[in-house]
Amino acid sequence: MKAVKEKRRGPQGGVTTITPGGLVRKSILIHADEEEKLREKAYKDRMSESSIVREALRVYLGIEDDGK
Repeated sequence: MKAVKEKRRGPQGGVTTITPGGLVRKSILIHADEEEKLREKAYKDRMSESSIVREALRVYLGIEDDGK
């Protein structure tokens, strides 16, 4: 028998998208200058924009690096 994974609900009652790797999909709004710098940094550092945002959030929120 296959285990059924419980679906998380967002604040408005919709199902939250979770990737197979355990990442939760979020939509954020940023200013045009922030988007430009983020895109430039991603290109320069050969990283995804999502990786940069996750790294910045962990630093800002004081979350220890978990090696992911």
